[in-house]
Amino acid sequence: MNRYRGALVCILLLLGTGSAQAISKRALEQRIVRLERLIEQQSEMFLQLQQLQQEIRSIRGELEVHGHTLDTIQRRQREIYRDLDERIGKLERASAPDSGAGTAREQDGAGPEKEQEIIAAEQEQQLYQQAFAHLRKLEYPKAVTAFTRYLKSYPEGSYAAKAQYWLGEIRYVRGAYKQAIAAYRKLIENYPDSSKLPEAMLKIGLSYRELGKRSAANKQLAALVARFPDSPEAEEARKYLKK
Repeated sequence: MNRYRGALVCILLLLGTGSAQAISKRALEQRIVRLERLIEQQSEMFLQLQQLQQEIRSIRGELEVHGHTLDTIQRRQREIYRDLDERIGKLERASAPDSGAGTAREQDGAGPEKEQEIIAAEQEQQLYQQAFAHLRKLEYPKAVTAFTRYLKSYPEGSYAAKAQYWLGEIRYVRGAYKQAIAAYRKLIENYPDSSKLPEAMLKIGLSYRELGKRSAANKQLAALVARFPDSPEAEEARKYLKK
């Protein structure tokens, strides 16, 4: 800062001989001090401005990264929803009510016991279809409640394995991976003959991957390959095991 002092004195002296003589040395020093402070303040402001510009560049970079990550997550979520919607449509067509069941009550020779069985089957199917309708509309909380109600009423019902499977799927697509694992495990334990077992095992492995538990994920995927080696799910599991 001393390098400015001489220059400032010369500037003030050049303002005029009369003025320079009128200003006392003490007053001149005070003015110099004030000017030095102004220069210091400007220097500090310049440094702060540079820091702010650097922070802005850094924030912009982070926003670009977060924006890319968000786009990736949203794209993946749309793919999951589309896949789920397609599978719901296929299962919905496969689960369409059997028109013959509605007329069985009217057939000659159908006794009271047979009629009661038909009524019970229709009630079970209706309860499942109500839950499925919520799932079809992507009303996940209502679907979870309805499928859970169905399983409590018909734990060994015709649609029990499917209901348990959809409970796992709903948790999976919503990112509730721990709950998804628990739901899929119930499917495997309670309905070991279900055709959904390979997919449930695959989703358990993928859920572990999402949770960052790579060792548990690989163990589950390897078990899937060993148990259902020729299934499409096993083929997909092999791809993840190579990563």
